Amino acid sequence: MLGKQIDLKILFLGTIVAGFISSLVKWGSEVNMPPRMTGEISPPAAHIDAWLGPLGVHSNSLDYMYQGHLVGGAVTLYHWIFSFIFAFVYIFLSAFYPKIRALYGVVYGIVITIVMHGFLIPALGFRHLAYDSSATGWLWNLNSYEFFSEILGHIYWSFSIEVSFVFILAILHKPIKGNWTSK
Repeated sequence: MLGKQIDLKILFLGTIVAGFISSLVKWGSEVNMPPRMTGEISPPAAHIDAWLGPLGVHSNSLDYMYQGHLVGGAVTLYHWIFSFIFAFVYIFLSAFYPKIRALYGVVYGIVITIVMHGFLIPALGFRHLAYDSSATGWLWNLNSYEFFSEILGHIYWSFSIEVSFVFILAILHKPIKGNWTSK
């Protein structure tokens, strides 16, 4: 691990491409398999309202109409930002811990789902179940629809980060498996 130097061009381009593509993939997976019931507030919307509400920014502040469909702009932007952050983390960590790329990123997606949706979001108080008002949204309390939507969505999402990363490695003539850093 010592002595490795990260190629900043790979880190930058990989983050931009993987963040952009993976945000579209995650958003698209939720269109096909919505993780929450109709009318139930999403954790990103709850975060935005709690953290930025006092500043006058709310989860519906950036909503817009597109061909008669209401698009949640702030929640979309929130997911985009997190896709870029998690793509950066994935690529950065892969320089030092190549095993993070196990199963083409699928393990990373499962770990992110468990940590974020299973524990962190409920621990912060942002996941209350419409279908069971007496329960907090811990991983073991989620209904099967929400659980599988989140797991599959994060698998598609993390796989798309890996595919985007491989694309950047290939066009920059770096090994697509193993060590891509300079020693």
